[in-house]
Amino acid sequence: MSDSIGDVDAITYAARFYAAVADGQSVQAAHLLSRAAIEMNGLLDRDLPTLACAADVDPSATKLVTPPPE
Repeated sequence: MSDSIGDVDAITYAARFYAAVADGQSVQAAHLLSRAAIEMNGLLDRDLPTLACAADVDPSATKLVTPPPE
């Protein structure tokens, strides 16, 4: 977070982020979905969550969970 964030905003962000990661989304996609969830809920802290990673890591290609084949 780039600054203090409200509890409801933090809970909204975290819940959406981890749900997206568990769904097989990339880290960057999960981050963007989570920021959108804050905004769609009419909350004020949409711009506070930031995504930081090492220079040699592409968050748009990094997935923490591989969904099972259908």
